[in-house]
Amino acid sequence: MEHKKEGQGLWFVLAVFALSRVFYLVAGRWLAERVPVGRFQKFTSDVPFGTLNIWAHFDGEHYTHLALYGYLHPPYNVSPAFFPLYPLLVRSFAELFGGPISADALGVWGVIVSLVALPFALWFVYRIAEDGWGTRTARGTVLTLAFFPTTLFLNAVYTESLFLAISAGAIWAVRVRKNLLLACLLAGLASATRLDGIFLGLPLACEWFREARRYRWQALYLILAPSGLALYAAYLWWRFGKPQLFFTDQKNWGRRPVGPVTAFRETWEKAGAGASQLLTPQLRHNPTPAGIANHLAGATNAYNLAFLIFAVIILIAGLRLLPLGLSAYAFLLVVPPVFLGTEDIPLMGMPRYVLVAFPLFITLGRLLKNRWLLSGWLILSTAFSLVLCAMFVSWRFIA
Repeated sequence: MEHKKEGQGLWFVLAVFALSRVFYLVAGRWLAERVPVGRFQKFTSDVPFGTLNIWAHFDGEHYTHLALYGYLHPPYNVSPAFFPLYPLLVRSFAELFGGPISADALGVWGVIVSLVALPFALWFVYRIAEDGWGTRTARGTVLTLAFFPTTLFLNAVYTESLFLAISAGAIWAVRVRKNLLLACLLAGLASATRLDGIFLGLPLACEWFREARRYRWQALYLILAPSGLALYAAYLWWRFGKPQLFFTDQKNWGRRPVGPVTAFRETWEKAGAGASQLLTPQLRHNPTPAGIANHLAGATNAYNLAFLIFAVIILIAGLRLLPLGLSAYAFLLVVPPVFLGTEDIPLMGMPRYVLVAFPLFITLGRLLKNRWLLSGWLILSTAFSLVLCAMFVSWRFIA
């Protein structure tokens, strides 16, 4: 019976994966052909498949050039702030399966790596939710995640899909498989994918404490959780003599640590200016696709704040619905970036940080058990996702 239940869950996950990715890949291409590019455009050539490099914009360019040239190597001098595991996989896939090793081709392989990782991510999240709260919650969790407004990053040349697969896999290993060693090894890979990976140590430690009789001396495995970051820092020390470059190089984007008062003031001021952009009558004078996209792009700080408010509300609800370890992990993924923004965009990246905080979607799946509530959420979420998708593929920054 359990085997049959898992099989049904797997088919559901694969169906959601296929439906959502075909939808966004097709929609993205259609929108790219109709919305004129914005001022950030750098390259648009698409080989060998002709359509996939629209997903290699902004950070996607950095990961592509990192896979091609390495760190701080001319002509692009890619920053060590970009962690190594994802570009290593992109380069490895390209070399393993042949074909040209160029920026264009690696951009395509980046999309492929993200697409390969995504069904694993959805499956691990599904199993965590199903094991703890049942099939209905698990299905709602996967649907809200797959059609979230920033879900486009799960098929883009970004780390979101890979990081979500590895981090959710670590929690799945310890909560569902009861395998602390596997969980800590996956956490180590997560910390080689993004700095956020070090936060997995907290929920893994909570699980060890909860199952102390089972794991006992296996607490030693927790040392492996930040191993990816440690190895990367060792490499930076050997290569550049500066093991902290993964963090200090954030200054290239204007990121700087600020206190809570400054963070709140800057966020509120910039978000207010962005909201006023949405309310100005200028759009009536330029109702073209480019005019609409430019108008919406000017409101970046407003919807960054909206994503943060959404996350905080779900975090608070999750305190009552989720184990402490999962709530704390989601909190660490969402809240610390508030204090590391830029002066112009205080919440830079917030829509993407929320996307990988998968415990939020488990909470959402529990809150949206009613079929009509879930359907309404999915309609609104998908509509907003198409707006952000149009902005991203036309070179307008969204996160």
